[in-house]
Order: sequence, then structure tokens, then C-alpha cells
Amino acid sequence: MEKNFYTFPDGLKLVHCRADGVYSAALTVMTGAGSGNETAENNGISHCVEHMLFKGTGRRTAFEISNDIDKLGAQSNAFTSKLATGYYTVGLAEHLEECADVLSDILTNSTFDDKELDKERKVIDEEISMSEDDGADLCLDELSRVYFGDHALGRTILGPRENVARFKGADLRKYVAENYASDSTVVCIAGNVEFERAKAVAERYFAGKLPRLGRRWQDEKAQTKPGRFVREKADEQAHLGMAFPSLPYKHEKDAALAVFNAVLGGSMSSRLFQEVREKEGLAYSVFSAMSTYINNGYMCVYAGINPANAERAAHTIARVIKEIKTTRPITREELERGKEQIKTAYALSGENMGGCASLYSRYALYTGELLDTGREIERVQKVTLDDMAWLAEHILRPEAASISYVGKNAEGKGERLSCAARQWR
Repeated sequence: MEKNFYTFPDGLKLVHCRADGVYSAALTVMTGAGSGNETAENNGISHCVEHMLFKGTGRRTAFEISNDIDKLGAQSNAFTSKLATGYYTVGLAEHLEECADVLSDILTNSTFDDKELDKERKVIDEEISMSEDDGADLCLDELSRVYFGDHALGRTILGPRENVARFKGADLRKYVAENYASDSTVVCIAGNVEFERAKAVAERYFAGKLPRLGRRWQDEKAQTKPGRFVREKADEQAHLGMAFPSLPYKHEKDAALAVFNAVLGGSMSSRLFQEVREKEGLAYSVFSAMSTYINNGYMCVYAGINPANAERAAHTIARVIKEIKTTRPITREELERGKEQIKTAYALSGENMGGCASLYSRYALYTGELLDTGREIERVQKVTLDDMAWLAEHILRPEAASISYVGKNAEGKGERLSCAARQWR
């Protein structure tokens, strides 16, 4: 795959990934504005802006925005994360310019009409309800909150209902003017498109369209402390989450962390999957996952369980963690298997244009550089058993763990589940 990186005079970055032999092209515009940039008073505004950018511009109605993409046979959507908001299209490479015209229009010409906002806030309210009704979402959102405390990264992306209810079009216009900046935005074009064409598209539709603000949008280093959250929820399944301080994005051991996560709970052959699900039958869904930000990071363990099995599941997870640190350290076979999983993930990322555009956009936004997947694969290959031992010792620390439980019979669960930590020592 041919890859190029270009910075325009206004600081806008272009990442180009050419893949011959495909018909498609993905266009992603990712800007450094997410819930981690918000205050308690405006929490949820980044996500609200994401919705409203599709609700009308000076040139297009909401229907025309959708129709102009659909008539090309393309797909368009957006997402908000803790540190960024992304807008993207995926369609035939021959329609790249038309897709870029739509994305440019919504990014730079949205009206944020108050009548449309009144309708859309109802949609967002339903999205909040859906998230709150999903026990896993609630468990993991609250796990992040108790882990980060008052830090902006601990707030939900959707924000509280009361904030969404009072946002006005003027609030959204002000937020965009202060946070959507050329020098914290990346355009990525991945697909069967030559570099000169990609550059011309980015220059015509995106360069010079946003102000250069020189703003600091990266997350501040958090001072975390262990906490716990317990909520009664009368569902048939309960949800258990544990969070441990981990590594930030592009830490020198981030390649080792990816392998470590694969071995711990990132695959069907992982320790957690085999012990919690296969051997004891305690969960359908059980995994570990990494959340990495520019200056912060944590590793979570999650299990969806029968409420009656909550303490047994917690003890089993604790046993797996203790064994990795003491009697059953990660083996050479597990290490090599984990390496192959991560290397394959990098390789496959270049074969899906939408996923490729998202991966390269995030890397360029966070680091200001072009992702070199070959170099990353080499870094993965160099991971050692000593790296695994170091990560086990420095991340899986019971004294630093936060716990979240959502389910039946919640009274007293927090203390009892926390007691499981004592056997990790």
C-alpha cells in the first residue's frame, strides 16, 4: 500500500493510503474535539454537534445531505469519542469528490437551527436511554467515571440529559468555532485514489476552511484513585467491570501491551475466556480491553454474568490475574500466539478502507505522524516474556483497581466484590 502524509499551510493534515485492486475509497475527517475537551456544564456538546452537522447547512436540508450520499451508493456516518469526533464516507472511488463536497459542507456550513435541534435532542435522549438500559454500557461508563473521578475523561460521551435539554444552536456554533480547528484536524483518504488527486480533493474541500487556533485539546494527566460503583438493575444478567491503570497512547511498551491484552482477555484462547467461560461456564461475554489516550490509559476486564455467580466470577478473574503474576506467568506459546493476533490485525487493517482510514486518522491526530504498520509489526515481533512480566506487575495491581457492578442483589455487592482483590496480593 502506498502511503503519504502532507501538511497544508493552515496545519490541516492529509493522510493518503492507496490500495490498488479495490473499487472503493473511504474519506474520514477527524478533529480533536470530544468529551475530554468538555466541562461538566457542557458535557455532551461534542456528541450533540456530531448529530446536528447532519441536520442542515446553508446549501442542503437534512434530507438532501442524506440523499446526496445515498444516490451515490455511498455510506456516511460519524462518531464521537473522548478525544475526537470523526465524520466519514465510504463509496466508489469515482465519487470521492461528491462525498468530499458533502462532508465539507456539513463541517463548515451547518446552520444549527434551533427547530432542528429541538427535534434532534429527542433523538439523543433516546440514545441516552438506550445506553442506560444496556447494562454492559452502563457498567463500563460508570467504571470509567469511578476510575477517572472528576477528570473530563470520566464523563460520558453522551452527556447528561439536562445538558442536552438546554443546549441552543448558539451554544453549538460557539463550541465549533472554538474547537474545530485546521491544526487539530486530519483528513484521510484510503482506497483506489492516487496521491495527487487525494491532495487536490483535500485542498479544495477542506484546506483553509477551518481556523487555525493553536488550541490544546489533548487530555491532561489524571490523578486517579481506586473506586467502586454498584447499581441495582432488575435484569437477568449482571455486569462486572474492573479497571487498572495502564499505559497512554504511544508508550514505549504499547506494542507489548497489545500482546499482553490478547493473552489476558482479547481472544477466545485468552486466559479469561478459557477460565471464566470455557472451564467454569460463568459468562457468555468476558474480555479485557485497553483504553488509551494521549496522556492516560487504563485496562478493563468485563464479564456479563448471572447475578448469583457474581462473586464466583470475581474470584475466578482474581485467580487468573494472580496466576499471571505468580504461579502461571505468560508462556512462550501464549506470547507467540498473541503476537500473531496483533500482527494479523495490523495486516487486515489495510484491507478494509473504512477501518484503514479510521486507524490512520487517529494515529496522525494523536501523534502528528504517519502510521508505519511495517514498523509497528516489527515492534510487536520484538516483544519478550520480560515485557509480559513487567506489564503484569505494573498494571494488574489490586490496590489501584476500580470496580463496577450493575445487576440484581446489588446491596452489599460492592464490598464483597472488592474483597476479591485481597487474593491478588
